[in-house]
Amino acid sequence: MSEKIKIIVITGPTATGKTALAVKLSRIFPAEVVSVDSRQVYRYMDIGTGKDLDEYGLVPYHLIDIADPQNEVYNLARFVRDAYRVIWEIVSRSKIPILCGGTALYLAALLDGYRLPGGALSPRQRGVARVRQNSQNEESFTPPFELDALILGVYYPRKEVHDRIETRLDSRITDGLIDEVANLHDIHGVSWEQMEFFGLEYREVARYLKGECTLLQMRNTLLARIRQFAKRQDIFFRKLERENHNIYWLKAGKEPDPVKLAETFLNNKPLPTVEFRLSEINYGDSSTLPASSAP
Repeated sequence: MSEKIKIIVITGPTATGKTALAVKLSRIFPAEVVSVDSRQVYRYMDIGTGKDLDEYGLVPYHLIDIADPQNEVYNLARFVRDAYRVIWEIVSRSKIPILCGGTALYLAALLDGYRLPGGALSPRQRGVARVRQNSQNEESFTPPFELDALILGVYYPRKEVHDRIETRLDSRITDGLIDEVANLHDIHGVSWEQMEFFGLEYREVARYLKGECTLLQMRNTLLARIRQFAKRQDIFFRKLERENHNIYWLKAGKEPDPVKLAETFLNNKPLPTVEFRLSEINYGDSSTLPASSAP
């Protein structure tokens, strides 16, 4: 297929309301949501991964609850195959794919059209980059078509992101996060070692359930690590910008108007200039921040 397929990407740091924006656009345009999240693919992991399934309503969503956390390891090779298949199916229904999530590697694979050779990794050589690789038993993968992406990022000042992370974490603990992790282990047979693989909420709550820390210690450690994760996401977005990906950062997910941007993009009209770039922001100097956005 020679023509590029138009997609809308909703991304941004954790706890910034990406799902809400994706659902909003899907109710305005004929669209379906594709999750770009390495943990939402797993069943029984709802609270810790922030699936927010009630938020979708009648909006169709994809790549959520498609893997068994006890018996399957979902990886990049499987994601790219699933994502391109789902995108093609959505377009075949004359709908617009809206990709929503913040898993950096998965998003980069689609935006940059990763090709995944099969077979074993070549030996590491100093100064020689290794290509992204399938597992040894996987056939090589080449993207079946190109993607033309409008990238919308939900932006809040760093201090506000940190506050939102804390509020959301406390809410998740209150809403049953600890029971969810206990049920994963006791009912669904997910080992403590697997919890380590799933990271963040699942790793730290598992430590609490094993008696390795107090509830307060678990909460505070988890808060620090989620904030560190948000910082790593920030670094990834800056990298995308330096690699010539335009990201339209929307203050609080609203400004500039994401609906107008999407309409312009889908109608093949020239997009406005990006108002600001994360890669130009120095958090140690508030004068470099966009108006009303200093942390």
